[in-house]
Amino acid sequence: MCRARVAPRASVAPRRRVTARAMTRRDVVSAYAALAPLIATTRRAESATRDGDDDDDDGRRRAARDARANAYAPTRENAGNFAFAPPPSAPVPVKFPRKPLEGAFAVLLLRSAYEAIDDVDMLPMDEFQATSWKFRASEWEPYKYLYEPLRIEQGKITDPLYFDFVTFVQMACASRAIPKAAKVFEERTGAEGLVTVVRRDPALMDNANLPEAIAERCGKKIYERLRRGFDRGEDFDVAYFKGTPAPVSARGGKERLDLAVEGMRDIAEVFVRSGYALRISVDYDLRGAAQSDAEMASSAERERRVRVRVNGPATLWGARELVSRGLGSPSTEYLGFCLTAFLDESGVGSSYSERLTETEIDMAWTLNV
Repeated sequence: MCRARVAPRASVAPRRRVTARAMTRRDVVSAYAALAPLIATTRRAESATRDGDDDDDDGRRRAARDARANAYAPTRENAGNFAFAPPPSAPVPVKFPRKPLEGAFAVLLLRSAYEAIDDVDMLPMDEFQATSWKFRASEWEPYKYLYEPLRIEQGKITDPLYFDFVTFVQMACASRAIPKAAKVFEERTGAEGLVTVVRRDPALMDNANLPEAIAERCGKKIYERLRRGFDRGEDFDVAYFKGTPAPVSARGGKERLDLAVEGMRDIAEVFVRSGYALRISVDYDLRGAAQSDAEMASSAERERRVRVRVNGPATLWGARELVSRGLGSPSTEYLGFCLTAFLDESGVGSSYSERLTETEIDMAWTLNV
């Protein structure tokens, strides 16, 4: 990312975008109040320890990570009986109660996604904020109607009904912006509207690479904050998420894979305790083509197939709605992003496909070393 600050011209006032021209500052502040977790900035939480990892462990993980590829976004291609089938029409509302989310965890997910979108430099974030507000306003009444007579409190991100909606809005706006994403643009920040010229990283010049880049950055932010602590700002204590595993440091391929699966289970448990889903199971996936004894022995040393089933996730309606509208990339697969970041840091290659139903998100993973 390359940002060059440019002082506002004294003789000519900076042009304002049409989307924001009719709004006063008070209007904007009021309108964004419900989406504050998406647009707030935060101080990084510091950690005084390295969880016992020494330099040798870090070096081994780094070398293994560099040698392996990790796909952060789920694939939606034919994969045996896991063929991804988009809903034929708009998804029905979630018909069963879901758990409330912990406030810090909900903010962590929203903020990590927002910052990931910002990091790839595909549009001015002041424009993204205005677009998100307008899109949210246009979708809010139809969404509330789906759940009548239930009452959904706007801005209450601990309520899974509102969290489902606001995460859908965030990623829908990102997905709609990707095809026309600019490579160089001006961005206005701060109360004074300081102009910043932003140039996108040359490695991300192809807009087709943006969904994966957003998923990767989002996953890494989520995992880092779960592991090290999440600082929401001066008015809040740092939130810690007990049980988040450190990256695997085992040397052997078979041992590394087995420990990686255990780490996936630990992360799933953190998500469940934080209210993300009713239940998440992480099991070895025994489905697939039959193998000979020799093939099974060889595969056991270098590969694992894992099935992750997320029952009643807080993003269930939004995930299906994104796909039904053709806006499923990037997705709201926060768990998948985070699991991939953990595997990446552990030197384990990974990819996964997903299937959406009216009650769960079913993921098929392949791990390798």
